[in-house]
Amino acid sequence: MIEQKHLIDLKGISKEFDGTTVLSNIDLYVRKNEFLTLLGPSGCGKTTTLRIIGGFEYPTTGTVYFEGKDITELPPYKRSVNTVFQKYALFPHLNVQDNIAFGLKIKKLHKDEIKKRVNRMLDLVNLKGYGKRSVESLSGGQQQRIAIARALVNEPEVLLLDEPLGALDLKLRKEMQLELKSMQQRLGITFIYVTHDQEEALTMSDTVVVMRDGVILQIGDPKTIYDEPANAFVADFIGESNILRGTMVCDEMVHFSGYDFPCVDSGFGENVPVDVVIRPEDIMIVGDDIGQISGIVTSVLFKGVHYEMMIDTGETEFKVHSTVMQPQGSQVGLSIVPYNIHIMHPMPQEPEIDEGGEE
Repeated sequence: MIEQKHLIDLKGISKEFDGTTVLSNIDLYVRKNEFLTLLGPSGCGKTTTLRIIGGFEYPTTGTVYFEGKDITELPPYKRSVNTVFQKYALFPHLNVQDNIAFGLKIKKLHKDEIKKRVNRMLDLVNLKGYGKRSVESLSGGQQQRIAIARALVNEPEVLLLDEPLGALDLKLRKEMQLELKSMQQRLGITFIYVTHDQEEALTMSDTVVVMRDGVILQIGDPKTIYDEPANAFVADFIGESNILRGTMVCDEMVHFSGYDFPCVDSGFGENVPVDVVIRPEDIMIVGDDIGQISGIVTSVLFKGVHYEMMIDTGETEFKVHSTVMQPQGSQVGLSIVPYNIHIMHPMPQEPEIDEGGEE
């Protein structure tokens, strides 16, 4: 695979508001034509990072580069970026086509060029024929598409999206996730997306940047972030996990829940405390007599595509996802293959995760 060119580089970016540090020494690059998502709980710094890229905030320290050029002090209107916010900020007194054309008219483009670009955008967002309509007559999803069209019509090299789907209902949000990803691939431009929705980030992104308390905890493709979380916070924030305290007995052997389990990790030392992460879908329910450990099913919930069962082994209560239901109160065995046991250095304290709200 050919390495894509860096379009944006953030070097040593820190930001303080009234003496409070909200970003601390951020280093991050964004490649050309990449769909990169900044993901994290409320207050983690993801929106501030986006605003610094867009020029709406200036860093306290550090440098922002665009194609190798320092743009740290450049105002937003001089950057090759456009932004779509959660509140779409459409002009209610203008119809759909005039909303989309607004930036082009400011640039004083010829009216024939404006009409051509507006029609192309309406086609792109599947709203052909809606040009004369009032924006207030449109649904939330349609207004969101108009906001995206208005941003894209200026042909930016980068589109910044700050939780643009947050106001939509679940079904429409999922539809728009696929549409946005398809749009980005067709246009071949760089999208930088902010969300606290883990599923949204995994569904849409080429690269996910997980943030907490103003620092980057992990950067990777969605599969790596999910399968190989860097620490217990990432494991807990991205999907569901059983996170246990354990002891690394030696290379490829870890002790938790009262038993020794083979694993594939090494280099942690001998008899040292570790965090053990096991995804609920990676625990197999087997016969009580053949499992590595056994327990009693204490609760069963049907989740549509699988059953979620809590299984108490005496030492630990495991969350298990399976397409086969085991009755509450039954005795079962649990089997975990070495590859599905993930070992990490322990984090001393995990703050409560807040998955919603504004930054």
